[in-house]
Amino acid sequence: MSLDSLLFVLSIHALALISPGPDFAVVTRLSIVSGRQTGLWAAAGVASAIGVYVLICALGLSLVLAALPGLSRLLAIVGTLYLGLLGVQCLRSRGALPEAQAAQAGGRAFVTGFLTNLLNPKAMLYFGSILSQVLTPELGHAETALIGILLVGESLLWFGLVASLFSSPQVLNWLRHRMVWFERCIGAVLLALAAKLASSTLR
Repeated sequence: MSLDSLLFVLSIHALALISPGPDFAVVTRLSIVSGRQTGLWAAAGVASAIGVYVLICALGLSLVLAALPGLSRLLAIVGTLYLGLLGVQCLRSRGALPEAQAAQAGGRAFVTGFLTNLLNPKAMLYFGSILSQVLTPELGHAETALIGILLVGESLLWFGLVASLFSSPQVLNWLRHRMVWFERCIGAVLLALAAKLASSTLR
């Protein structure tokens, strides 16, 4: 793979990462509610799910989706229900800050971040339609491994920065009397995303 192609892939992935979505919402919420360490665990979960998608793309994700059209619909339904569940949990939250609420277990936060990305149909379509054109089985093992490491590292760096920012004392102080409304906004965003995915899935 040429350097230009590699930079192109990394640029597309960077744009996809910074676009607000379920991953951003979940990492942000956990960082604020349960502290920086929990947010970093969630970020690691998101990055790990991206690593799984990279591996599947290298094995031929577009071929799998073409051979099993029902799989895409099933994953979309599961992802919609999962986002809806997260949204309801946010709406029911009382808006406790880290000092008033014990940090969520690292493993649980990791699983939350992992499933949020893995069950997001938009992530599946993104990898299946764009990156699968680059991450083909014809690539050498070394090139595939390099791309995978860079994409996972880029994802971990971005969401790690998000977790660090939203767990900082300055941000927490600003949110201290606004946390309930922040949680409700995050919940509304997640439910809106779930509704949008449900609408597109049922068409």
